[in-house]
Amino acid sequence: MNDRERFEAICCGDQPDYIPIYGFPGAPGMSRGCMKKTHDRLVATGMPPHIGGVYNLGSGGHDVESWKRYWGTTDPIGCGVSMGQGAQGFGVTTRIEDGFEVIESESGAVTRQVIDNDITYSMPEYVEFAVRDRESWEFWKQRMTPAASMPLEEMRERLRPYADRERPLVVSGGGGYGFLRGLLGPERLSFTFFDDPELIRDMMDWRLQRTREDLFPVIEAARPEIVQMGEALCYNHGMLLSPEQFHEFCGQYYQEVCDFARSCGTLLIAVDTDGNLMEFAEVATSYGVNGLYPCEVKAGNDLFELRRDYPELVLFGWLEKEVVNEGNESHIRDEIESKVPPLLKSRRYFPNGDHGIQPPATFGGMCEFMTILHEVCGNPEGEFPRV
Repeated sequence: MNDRERFEAICCGDQPDYIPIYGFPGAPGMSRGCMKKTHDRLVATGMPPHIGGVYNLGSGGHDVESWKRYWGTTDPIGCGVSMGQGAQGFGVTTRIEDGFEVIESESGAVTRQVIDNDITYSMPEYVEFAVRDRESWEFWKQRMTPAASMPLEEMRERLRPYADRERPLVVSGGGGYGFLRGLLGPERLSFTFFDDPELIRDMMDWRLQRTREDLFPVIEAARPEIVQMGEALCYNHGMLLSPEQFHEFCGQYYQEVCDFARSCGTLLIAVDTDGNLMEFAEVATSYGVNGLYPCEVKAGNDLFELRRDYPELVLFGWLEKEVVNEGNESHIRDEIESKVPPLLKSRRYFPNGDHGIQPPATFGGMCEFMTILHEVCGNPEGEFPRV
């Protein structure tokens, strides 16, 4: 079997020749490398320095293929094609102030972050967001609406290399709540649901129209196995908005994306939720979403409960990423052996770390984690030393 066939087998509840260690967009677990300072730490503790997989924020990573060969992992391929072209966008300026990097956009957004944040495992401080009211939304919309559309023949030519693929293809459609939160910020968005719902509706109308024009033609032509939506709409106690608000403001977007993807033969419609997704599972599946990730452990997720309630749902992750950190290695075996075998038995599960690798990780911890995980999955891939 090839990667694509294994992926399809798992999503359909069938048994592949072995279970792959898959990484997915936004939350690759142990499958697609790590940020530079984490990579430096792995090399300092024993990983061969020629192994790639170093990535910065906003980049796809350097020589990820060597990481995947070494650690015996895999992932979908992305085509990176969108029909929209020629949006003006925004200029940005950066400066160092009081030991931090401050980034200002023409949109009015201001971000404060540690220096070298692009290679550091650190959350920036979002001082101000691009959309603050109706006026700033109209300005943002004017700057970000494409001026033209890619010719259909050019799109087809760019998609031609993926026609005979051996790995599943993913088209990232973006999200609803994630789109709103990224422009307004979570606090202002929470108030705006009540104070100016018409602004939210206008923003989601624009979002849906752009998806119809820019991504639906790509989905129709490419016939991807996966349509992915990045939301980060959950925190450690559940959703950041109520189910009722989600249905009211994001429901039409989800219904159209899911219906269109299904009409094009898409096998997996997956949402990157972050946080505790237990409440969101019922909301998402009502529209046709059939995959949720990364199922973070510390957020209180319970995949055994989700599997009982949603036997057709494709699940990912749920292995505590911190077990590979220095001092935590004694927890590795129990973390894997208590979860992975019963979830594999119930089918439709891709085991992996629950988000990404942290700076305290060690090469020894990674080797032990990957050794046990590959054994449990019957997976022969990888060049790393088994321990």
